[in-house]
Amino acid sequence: MCKSSKIMITVLLVATTLWTAACGPSASPSEPSGGDGSAPLAGTSKVAAVEVAKQRGGKLNMVPGGVVFGNPNDPHLVVTGAGRVYSMPVTNYLLMRDLYDEKFPIVGDLAKSWEVSKDGLSYTFKLQQGVKFHNVPPVNGREFTSEDAKYTFLRITADPSVIVEKWRPRFQRVLDFGGIKSIDTPDKYTVTVNLKEPFAPFLDSVAHPGTQILPREFIEKFPDKIIIEGMIGTGPFMPVEYKNQVIATFKRNPDYWKKDSQGNQLPYLDELHYLYFADVQSQLAAFRSGQLDVATPGATRSNLDPIKRDLPKTQVYLTPSANIMNFRFNMKFKPFQDVRVRKAISLAIDRHQFLELIVEGIGVVSGPLTPTFPDLANTMDWLLSQPGYRKDKTQDLAEAKRLMKDAGYESGLTFELMQSGTTGDIPSLLQEQLKPLNITLKTDLVDYAGQWVPRSAQGEFELSNMTHVMSTDGDSLLAPHLYSAGGRNYGKFNDPVLDGLIDKQRAAVTQEERRKLAQEAEMRILDQVPMIFTYNPYYLLLAQPYVHNAGDGPVAGSGGYMVERAWVEKH
Repeated sequence: MCKSSKIMITVLLVATTLWTAACGPSASPSEPSGGDGSAPLAGTSKVAAVEVAKQRGGKLNMVPGGVVFGNPNDPHLVVTGAGRVYSMPVTNYLLMRDLYDEKFPIVGDLAKSWEVSKDGLSYTFKLQQGVKFHNVPPVNGREFTSEDAKYTFLRITADPSVIVEKWRPRFQRVLDFGGIKSIDTPDKYTVTVNLKEPFAPFLDSVAHPGTQILPREFIEKFPDKIIIEGMIGTGPFMPVEYKNQVIATFKRNPDYWKKDSQGNQLPYLDELHYLYFADVQSQLAAFRSGQLDVATPGATRSNLDPIKRDLPKTQVYLTPSANIMNFRFNMKFKPFQDVRVRKAISLAIDRHQFLELIVEGIGVVSGPLTPTFPDLANTMDWLLSQPGYRKDKTQDLAEAKRLMKDAGYESGLTFELMQSGTTGDIPSLLQEQLKPLNITLKTDLVDYAGQWVPRSAQGEFELSNMTHVMSTDGDSLLAPHLYSAGGRNYGKFNDPVLDGLIDKQRAAVTQEERRKLAQEAEMRILDQVPMIFTYNPYYLLLAQPYVHNAGDGPVAGSGGYMVERAWVEKH
């Protein structure tokens, strides 16, 4: 049995080590140019050690995850970084990613240790003792126990004992923990999750930013057992005020259970303010003026270079992400039911041009798994040799035109793109690239939280665009987005062959076996084209010189982790 988290991390995250090795302290993270990773970006850094605060108190004004400002939402339902950042300073997790380690390993949080049975069917977590929820009704500062951990697992997986049935479709992470057979709580500080079959990504799902521990009595005070407002947890901060698309404020939790390496109680800050900005330039202007202490604009040269030039003392953190910008076909739209049409559109898209023009080269061309999820990926050379990924588009375009002719669309096709976001002019570039196929693109620009999310869930689109938030395990793409029963399979793609490969890689006993199956799944995805994968962007976090222990991670919104150890000098 693996009794040490250090041993477990070694076993499970070797590939993640390789993925982030270029981002060591004071190093230049690999900034791919044209997708081949050949041009490093100088002057960036990654925190590798946590400083003990020389000063306590004060407040931090920050944008936690780009310009998107999600409504405070139920973190067990929401699957986006923007939607869960409001709850992250308020809650804790059994496990989490360590943002101050360049390899982003899994470490304990509310779980002080964990063990995995030899057959991979049981995960036992030993919990911290004496941890209390916030001292507000209805929990009133009661102790966190194994029953709270059990409740969290049951709720995220939409167990009928804890949810209202009509809300089941909103619980989109149902598949993220495999098949749970039972959950045992032999005492207040031990919880064991028993699975029906081995599930390789289990620990990664536990460490996901959405796996937040919440008290049952808080949730069940709301109609339909869905959080409408407020948040209660065991975390470093307590919510004070929320005004949608204006500000969210938090105050220090005086009873927080964590201490730093010298025994000082965390958090260091007295207040935390999340600020909203309508666009990137407004956010950068606020950072320049000092109104904003931490900014998270998109990782483009036009955002970064002027800051480095004009404010050379700015701390710059450029981090590989687990996100992929993609287009998704809706199989209800008749032309997209023909794989020839989907393939033709994929062949016509120039991914290298998207990378250069939309994020100005700060990222890497990406397939479904390669190179974003290196633990399961094929080689980059292999990906760049595949149809649709080659820099020379001559052969791809010829094949695309042939496929459109064979499918009966030689004279053209018109469809609508549902678009949200503020990074570059994606619709115009897509239209330009599809002109050789006589395709006319209509664009429906929508608000993300208010329209894109519900319309996607209801299948009310033809083609959609989004940079999806994944976890650091490739299964966070495969099962939710591409499995026929996946909670985020908005296009309703159904392929029994791909389902079988996804099932097998989830249950694989060895990493070698799992990688082989996942690579077969990637090849099947590229052949059937349920989605078009373009590039993997980087995250950019800017911190003022007086901010300490700032950092960002591979999953959108994970900058919310850093607030319990962040501190500011008087200035």
